[in-house]
Amino acid sequence: MNYTGYNLPNVKIANRSSILQILTEKGPMARKDIARELGLTAAAVTQICSEMMNLGILKEIGELSEEKRAGRKKILIGIDYTFAYVLGISIEISITTISLADLKGQCIRKQQIATDADIAPEKFLIECLQIGKEMIRELKLTRDRILGLGVSVPGIVSREDGVSIHAYRIWDTPVEIRRILELETSLPILVENNVKAYAEAELTFGAGREQENLIFLKWGPGVGSAIVINNKIYHNRHNASSEFGHVVIRRHGGKLCRCGRYGCLETEVSTHAIRDAVRSRLSAEIMPLLWKYLDGDSSRLHTGNIREWAEIPDPGMQEVFREILVKLCDALSDAATILTPDHIIYYGDIFQLSYFAENFETVYRHSAGVGYEEGILVESQLKDKISYIGATAIVGNEKLLRKNDG
Repeated sequence: MNYTGYNLPNVKIANRSSILQILTEKGPMARKDIARELGLTAAAVTQICSEMMNLGILKEIGELSEEKRAGRKKILIGIDYTFAYVLGISIEISITTISLADLKGQCIRKQQIATDADIAPEKFLIECLQIGKEMIRELKLTRDRILGLGVSVPGIVSREDGVSIHAYRIWDTPVEIRRILELETSLPILVENNVKAYAEAELTFGAGREQENLIFLKWGPGVGSAIVINNKIYHNRHNASSEFGHVVIRRHGGKLCRCGRYGCLETEVSTHAIRDAVRSRLSAEIMPLLWKYLDGDSSRLHTGNIREWAEIPDPGMQEVFREILVKLCDALSDAATILTPDHIIYYGDIFQLSYFAENFETVYRHSAGVGYEEGILVESQLKDKISYIGATAIVGNEKLLRKNDG
């Protein structure tokens, strides 16, 4: 491996990170196998592994059974994922999740509260941090057992500065998240856009480990996205990344979007758009089953109970769903034509609704036409961890694996 320009301490750090990354990706390995994979000397790997074992980062897992092998057996070493934990604050439009998770992404404590956009951001963030501190106290964890605090939030984020520049539907003005929380804790603090944070988690723990070029699609309540090129999340020199939900699909007569433009994809396919589209056609004649379920009261149809009414097998409502799904898939197939990803990894609340889960691939196949590739759509392996895994990943990647070092 070429480390031209590194000084000796940085070489050791880089080698340590490489060892941790390969153990994360492939699981426990013998020291000699690590050395061979990374192109390092066996002596260097042994020394670095010994240091990390003394720190509690690595541990011996057991012997490797090999057929027809005489002499000393290989000893497997692996990461002790409980040597440190990550405190996370995952802010979404309606719900905020405060979590404590190990370095394998397993949640050991979690509490959810309503996202309160009506109070000062400082007050809300400190309230979340206090809940996290209480979790740490309950588990009697010392400061050195907490690797850091990760905060994920929708919208435009400056990771470098730790600032939420515009968290759509939550904060309309910049919020200096890192500065606010640094006044209340000595933990390292990392702040990232929620979809980019989730993409980091997928690259570390999920299907993204096996592919180089990806589109991440989050659907619900709005539309979020991230692009991965050569296993790195794309952003420009201003740290701006893809905003698939704000691609204009209705140039004339479109609705005003929260981003300030008209006719964005999100205005046509978000949970609010789905609710409004169903309400606009709701009648005893067009949607008899849904009408009966609601007792003719359209005010009972809202985004908070979409998991209930969207499961009514009403053909009229499902026709509305089909039209919305076509809009999403047409836009997505256009993006895939330009970016040619290996896979499109999708997740989010709307994909948990039966109609959309069952018909997504069929509709996308039709939208893509001859450009459709079998198996391109992959449901996220981490969908059950969506509420916290992004905040966990950004800390683990930067503070342990150092994946964001230049």
